[in-house]
Amino acid sequence: MKEKNLIAKSISFFMPGSGKSPSGGYKVIYEQANRLVIDGWEVYIVYPVHTFIRKITLRNILGTIKRYLEGFTGNSFKAKWFDLDSRIHEIKVFSLKEHNVPKTRFYCATSLETSYYLNEYKIPADNKIYYIQGYETWNAPEPYTSNSYKFDMKKIAIAPYLVEKVKAAGSDVSFIPNGFDFDAFGIDNPIENRNPHIGMMMYASNNDIKRCSDMIAAFEKTKANIPDLKVLVFGVPEKPKKLPEWFEYYQQPEKSLLRKLYNSAAVFVAASRTEGMALPPAEAFICGCALCCTNIGGFGIYAIENKTALLSPVFDIDKLAENIEFLMAHDDVRIQFAKAGNELMQQFTWEKAFEKFKKVVEK
Repeated sequence: MKEKNLIAKSISFFMPGSGKSPSGGYKVIYEQANRLVIDGWEVYIVYPVHTFIRKITLRNILGTIKRYLEGFTGNSFKAKWFDLDSRIHEIKVFSLKEHNVPKTRFYCATSLETSYYLNEYKIPADNKIYYIQGYETWNAPEPYTSNSYKFDMKKIAIAPYLVEKVKAAGSDVSFIPNGFDFDAFGIDNPIENRNPHIGMMMYASNNDIKRCSDMIAAFEKTKANIPDLKVLVFGVPEKPKKLPEWFEYYQQPEKSLLRKLYNSAAVFVAASRTEGMALPPAEAFICGCALCCTNIGGFGIYAIENKTALLSPVFDIDKLAENIEFLMAHDDVRIQFAKAGNELMQQFTWEKAFEKFKKVVEK
């Protein structure tokens, strides 16, 4: 299709893989996609079977086949966990090579791997967008990530530290923090009325990034001094066998149940070594929790030391446990932090995020 025949308000979002499992990064893109469709756009979400950007070996071919076959059988690649507008086209392609994807006016890479494919497209740079949601060094070693920030395309970063990373690579970038659904999340149980000895965390299978084992260990240390400690855990995988019996686990809870869990907890804990702009701690703030987390850029936009949160170094289980115990033992500080965090979050609406995104695309 020739460019002049393209629908002016049309866009394809390139995902790094199947959409079948809940993911914060996917959720952000789906939220923007829904709003574009309502605004009259033609929207495609494209799921590639593979996204090789490094040397192809038999090992990574076999690993990719095994990993993706489960996610690409029939319509299982689609995002059934998210209420995606039915007018959005979800399609599966073998790769993100230009000849495989729908012909639209704009294309948006949503991850490191997808940016490398988009960089090869023979289209104007103004029609390429790179939605940067994390400093993605876990799938490819440096300088793959920093080099991608030099690509000739419009760039969006969701956190201040990512803005600085892109600028350090010599590129311009637009800052668009994530928005949040204030209908789905909010305070139902007054902060002052909560049992201070109820903690909460999210469990994920990628422990190297989320450091779930550190959170579990920190809670175990805390329980030695707070015997009635209770921990609520939610996540996508089945309940991990290594989780202590006194942890309550909820697999892929519905929004209403997740809101209830947030409202039951007094302290939310996150120990990741890297994030973009993590969603669960922010949702916990919106629901009235105080926060203990690691001192990383992905939490930094809302986790402000001694104002909204207590921070600890990555991997420092003892300090994390100390912070949890402190907030659970000092109601006045916990309540103060929870209220400050809740107030801070009110500025992060999807309406603002969408308007900024649309301006970047149409500029």
